[in-house]
Amino acid sequence: MNEHMTPHPVPALDAGLFDPTSAENSWTLPSDWYYRPDVYQREHAAIFYKSWWYQCHASDVPEAGDYFCGEIADQGVFIIRDSDGTLRAFYNVCSHRAHPLLQGGGNTKLIVCPYHQWCYQSDGCFRGARGRESLKDWIPDNANLKPVRVEAFGGFLFVNLDPDAIPLCEQTPKFLRDMYACCPSLDDLVRVDRREFDVAANWKTLVDNNHECYHCDANHKSLMELVDYDNKATWSNDDITFTHAVGRNQLVNTAYPVDQDSIEQDSMFGFIWPVHIPLFYPGTPSMVLFQILPTGPETSRVRHDYFLLDRQPSDQERSFMDWFTGTLAVEDISICENVQKALHSRGYRQGKFVVDRDHVEFSEHHVHFFQSLVHRALMG
Repeated sequence: MNEHMTPHPVPALDAGLFDPTSAENSWTLPSDWYYRPDVYQREHAAIFYKSWWYQCHASDVPEAGDYFCGEIADQGVFIIRDSDGTLRAFYNVCSHRAHPLLQGGGNTKLIVCPYHQWCYQSDGCFRGARGRESLKDWIPDNANLKPVRVEAFGGFLFVNLDPDAIPLCEQTPKFLRDMYACCPSLDDLVRVDRREFDVAANWKTLVDNNHECYHCDANHKSLMELVDYDNKATWSNDDITFTHAVGRNQLVNTAYPVDQDSIEQDSMFGFIWPVHIPLFYPGTPSMVLFQILPTGPETSRVRHDYFLLDRQPSDQERSFMDWFTGTLAVEDISICENVQKALHSRGYRQGKFVVDRDHVEFSEHHVHFFQSLVHRALMG
């Protein structure tokens, strides 16, 4: 064999002193898991293509023919409401020559590929194309769009590329109950805004940061004025999710104004594996679905979807959204980008978790919870 054709061996994946069974005894995942391209590629098959990913809300596709395009890592998908009202999802690719079919969101009676005008019905069935007679033996088994699993979870639409995936509602019934307990008006919320920005950090660096508040006193002054973490947070978790409830602190604070008469919910912060962080803050019924989208071994896109009862935010609600994206998120971006650079240091490979389950306001056992899920997926 020509030496240029010899495949390069895949580097071994070494977890070092990471212990998936005990946060108290474990070291963190090795630093190179956060920047090696081969690790990022492993994550596609082991994590990204086997997990549920939020795309949009049911209120984004209320009528027959409404569609919404999204992605799972490098895979384009779209959700569409069929003529009979059924929600369906497909890979966003034409069966003919691989051109994307739809962009953004909208409404269509027929799905028409812009490249060669191949047409599909909203149920994914091939409808027609010029020259189809020459493909009459190929079309019956190959021309229909390739389906993707879709599920409504409290009104939020998730998709999964794994046809054998366990339904999200079956995996996380407690989490859904916790969401309704915090926000009884959850079914009435509508998506009013989507804000996105790119971050120079691996997706796991961002998730790690959002799973502890050990850093909050020093780095999130306005958040600490708003909510009371001081030994008053309560945590619970199941196999792929966790929630923690936090009491409110000061109504007069530097985060956003909170009117006592408008408070219908307190704070609850959650996690749905692998990248979803639903957040509820004090005030009117509302939710932020904070999503971390992997874009490369050391890059991510952060997405904030805001949900309110009314599509026109009040002044208080707009102040809340501006604070969350413009202050709180910016503070974390700086931290995560600095950590990502330092993960390359020859002076660091693995650290240790601070674990104090009696003081969950600074304990890092839920960082270990997340890293254990990564370890399980990649190591088996």
